[in-house]
Amino acid sequence: MMKASRYNHIIWRRNLPQLLYNSWHHRFLELDNAQSAVYGGLSLPLTYNLINQKDPSVAKLVADLDKMEFLIDDNRDELKQIEVLSHLHRFDRSRLELWINPTTRCDQNCPGCPYQDSRSDLTAPALEKIFRLISGRTPGLKQLRINWWGGQPALAWKMVLDFDKKLAELARQFGFEYSYRTISSGGGPANRLTALSRENELYLNIESVDLNNLPAAPVVLLGDIAGILKKIDKLPPRSRIRFIKNIPGGKLCRNVNHLCHSAPNLEDEEVGDINRLLEAGFTVENLPRPKLVSCQATDPQSFIIDAAGNSYRCWDDLGGPKKMLPEDTDDPMAPQNFRWLDWDPYHEAHCRMCNILPWCLGGCRARPPDADCSQWHYALREMLSLAAAAKKKGA
Repeated sequence: MMKASRYNHIIWRRNLPQLLYNSWHHRFLELDNAQSAVYGGLSLPLTYNLINQKDPSVAKLVADLDKMEFLIDDNRDELKQIEVLSHLHRFDRSRLELWINPTTRCDQNCPGCPYQDSRSDLTAPALEKIFRLISGRTPGLKQLRINWWGGQPALAWKMVLDFDKKLAELARQFGFEYSYRTISSGGGPANRLTALSRENELYLNIESVDLNNLPAAPVVLLGDIAGILKKIDKLPPRSRIRFIKNIPGGKLCRNVNHLCHSAPNLEDEEVGDINRLLEAGFTVENLPRPKLVSCQATDPQSFIIDAAGNSYRCWDDLGGPKKMLPEDTDDPMAPQNFRWLDWDPYHEAHCRMCNILPWCLGGCRARPPDADCSQWHYALREMLSLAAAAKKKGA
């Protein structure tokens, strides 16, 4: 006997077939009226055996539902499987992700910039410390991702290029793969950001980047919904977009403020605005998708490093002396680490029952639990409709 996945959702679409969606595997299946009725019968234990599964059309539907894991073996514990896969991913020391701020120098003069009176570059000792963190994972390191972030990382690009040369040599010696991403305001200096030994994916702020002169690299445009819509007619075809708050935080550059959020805070009119972007063929990068860790703060293999060389887990901790990690960044008993390592949504009653757990995996630990949960649930129907719209456009 089989059962419906607890992570299945029906997406109702006017004058279109219903869409079955699974929030763990991020799969979709169209169902006509007859198929929808059959699925409804199969998904309930009381009516499962009343469905004639020898009927060819029913048998094909059951096979499709089984293959795509909308129907699963009755003994399968999906929650436990997600928990195991998540733990394997979190504690896999063959991967490492670093978020490094090479400089607080910038030419944007954003109102409220927390670095307005404290411009500085990452020092040579701090870079050596970062390099030791990477080399300390060798041999054994297989995947490394470095994210250079700030207002204008390009203003310290010679330092980045020198670091890249050392990294390339280390990678040749130990055989690991590595990649780059740079989060920046854009503008003239952004064209320097491509001269690295590996392709550099660029996250550029739509308020300052020249849309007619984008660098020759993969680009994601950052901005709030209103700011992006103002420039919708100027966006290159099939642009990739990621929503951020786009104002500085207490210790955060505007380019990374809310960058970690994996779903926008939806207001009613914003659903229509995002649909408009999807209909125009643009890809929205931070619509909900399944993941193996709630955020980088609860990922033991991820570190945020500021321009002073201090390491943190969470963006909200940045600049807090009591929140920075100790010299031994891997010490599990250090309070700054343990606070995030004990993350375990699988023992929370509301998470165990949640049918969108793969989207948030316990949510943001820097926010009150009810505030974070409500973000996902009060707009669930709208998020599902946006997922369907993105699927329709192949985004």
